[in-house]
Amino acid sequence: MGDGFQAELAVHFLKGAMLFGKRLEVNFSKYPNITQGADTHEYVNSNLNRFNRNAAKNYKYCCSPTKMIHLSTLPQDITEEEIVSLLEEHGTVVNSRLFEMNGKKQALVLFETEEQATEALACKHATLLAGSIIGISFSKPQSIRETS
Repeated sequence: MGDGFQAELAVHFLKGAMLFGKRLEVNFSKYPNITQGADTHEYVNSNLNRFNRNAAKNYKYCCSPTKMIHLSTLPQDITEEEIVSLLEEHGTVVNSRLFEMNGKKQALVLFETEEQATEALACKHATLLAGSIIGISFSKPQSIRETS
């Protein structure tokens, strides 16, 4: 994590969450540093790190895993059916809504269980979709209303 506060949030929100049929055990490391290796990825200055910019604003959206995920940086021509098709291998999609905010396509997807939403996030966050690297985060529970 970029700092101690981010580490505290990760432990607080992820400890005990279910993923792939197992309960996550998240604790603070006894090691002060990570030794870089071939499989180590550094995200401190990456665009994939949602806390690089507007960190204070983004912290307020942190939450424990929920049944609902938020997808951002979606391709402009994406359809709701394509989003559901991308995610349904991870569980039952109960509802979804595609919308635009500040000129950017985004979506909310509600799964049947928190574990299904967690799996979708773990497997699909930062993946390439029609030329765009998509971002996925948990969304605090809310109503998905159909737009006319």
